Amino acid sequence: MPTPRLPLIALFTALVVAGCSSLDTREATAPLTSLEHPRIDAAESALAVNDPASAVALLRMAASDFSGPTATGLRLEAARVALAMGDPAAAQRLLNERDAIASADNEAITIVLRTRLDETLSDRQIIDRLENLPAPLSARMVPYRLQALIDAKAASGDWIGAINDWRTLDRKALSPARRGRSEARLWQALQAAPMAALRRAADSARQPVTTQWLELAIGVRQRALDAEATRAFLADHRRSAVDAGISQRLIRRILAMQRADLSPPRRVAVLLPLSGDWAGAGRRIRDGLLAAYHTDSGDQPVLAFFDVGADGLSVTAAYQQARAEGAGRVIGPLRKSALRDLVASTDLSVPVLALNRIDSDRGGPRLQQFGLAPENDARATAALANQMGQERMLVIRRDDDWGSRVATAFKTALTEADAAIVGEQRYPPDQQDLSFPIKALLGIDASETRHERLESITGERFGFEARRRQDIDGLFMAARERDARLVLPQLRFHRGIGLPIFGVGTSVPGDPDSSARSDLDGLLFARMPWLLDDAPVPAADALQQQLSPADPSAARLRLQSLGIDSYRLLSGLPALARDPELSMPGASGRLSINERQQIQRALLPVQMTEAGIRRLNRVDGEAVTDRVP
Repeated sequence: MPTPRLPLIALFTALVVAGCSSLDTREATAPLTSLEHPRIDAAESALAVNDPASAVALLRMAASDFSGPTATGLRLEAARVALAMGDPAAAQRLLNERDAIASADNEAITIVLRTRLDETLSDRQIIDRLENLPAPLSARMVPYRLQALIDAKAASGDWIGAINDWRTLDRKALSPARRGRSEARLWQALQAAPMAALRRAADSARQPVTTQWLELAIGVRQRALDAEATRAFLADHRRSAVDAGISQRLIRRILAMQRADLSPPRRVAVLLPLSGDWAGAGRRIRDGLLAAYHTDSGDQPVLAFFDVGADGLSVTAAYQQARAEGAGRVIGPLRKSALRDLVASTDLSVPVLALNRIDSDRGGPRLQQFGLAPENDARATAALANQMGQERMLVIRRDDDWGSRVATAFKTALTEADAAIVGEQRYPPDQQDLSFPIKALLGIDASETRHERLESITGERFGFEARRRQDIDGLFMAARERDARLVLPQLRFHRGIGLPIFGVGTSVPGDPDSSARSDLDGLLFARMPWLLDDAPVPAADALQQQLSPADPSAARLRLQSLGIDSYRLLSGLPALARDPELSMPGASGRLSINERQQIQRALLPVQMTEAGIRRLNRVDGEAVTDRVP
């Protein structure tokens, strides 16, 4: 009499995760549901005591006592068990035995197993194989095939197909535990998908259930930094959703994952130069960081400060000590040289939020680089110039490394936007009279030369007014604060009146007085929010009160914003690092993380006027966005 091999079936079903299928399912025929053999009984017993290795051996020996499809079926059963217990080599050996394919049923099972074993297959090949099997699979094999299809479709960006397959799998009466694992696996894939791909899929999805899944994934990711908004969104979504099969367990999981993301480490080490030449910069960052800490009403980490200045520890020694004391995150160091030393000397087992940037990939995902580099400002200004329609521009810059880096960043960003740099001049940083490079840049010298030649040829004297070149839309000035107040007035004097002139934030004082406003009148640039009077910075007044309790009107400092944001990033880094489209408001700009783990700052487009710094935005009819990257 046939004897069903229930333990074998149960084991296999337990080891696969469900999915959906376009094939009809049916129960397997011979041999496993209708065989009696002492070694099969022994294999079942081995599985019952969680000994799959013995079960594989017993099934293989049992197969040697049969022939044809029966033998093949037993070997395939052994191969499945071997694969499920994490021994792909044993599974491959069993599949390679001579009579491994003896019927269409067995061939279909063999294709599923070989597809699972072949790591060289592309996602497309996996889908083609599993959607074109020579025979329907038994009910116990269907989940195995479906999960492989879900994984392949998700990896290839077919989110609609992946969700639809999951819905089919979900109807296979899986146990709660298996259903939960399958659902979590799909959700994890959706959370890692490019946001643009999810939006395209949501726009083209035809089934309401599929749309609900995609809208849920998009909505949760958009609110990844706001727990309260996420809870409200999930409640609304659940009330309005069709039955998309989304379990309450998944909702709880989403909220739990977000709590984990937004919880700062319990202990944070801050490596700053608090002695020596860099002590002033270190103290300003520390002040900003502590102001953010004292205005934080959420879970606060324990902060431990390490002096890595002239009288303190080396940055490597400070990092090792922080790690030994249980730090879950390190903020700092500040100087590029210190960061290079740290990256070169340790494996960064404790993640680091560096306060500067270096050109190195050695830190990997455990190193996020943050800073107020002027190159960031220059790129933002290039975006502003592009939005204002500047297609042909001139550049004047300091003749030093700083000027070169800033000008290069601007030129690169501008030319990537299909605009052109049609002329460039450098000026000595210590020179007061800049008429020579400015006249050469604007073509004034050429105009004067033409006039002199004309008088020489004709022997006559003419009234003359030099003209600047007319083939340009604007000019970028890579100048520090002191130089900018020399360069810009001289540009205006040498026929530059009416020419849009762009600069960087470091060209402008933090709190410009009337003299500075007059010298820099008209300058277009991008500003960090912290330095604006109407700063759109969360809790700006409370921060200012912490920084200057005796004088709330005291000037704000750039490096304070670096401290404020480095503290606030503690609660957002994991989510930001996962999704380049995600951003959070900061004191130094709107913050996001790019693929190189660098903190990006979107700045506010502004213009200097005699009355102060004026924000440019669409509300005032300006053709610029509220922020520039």
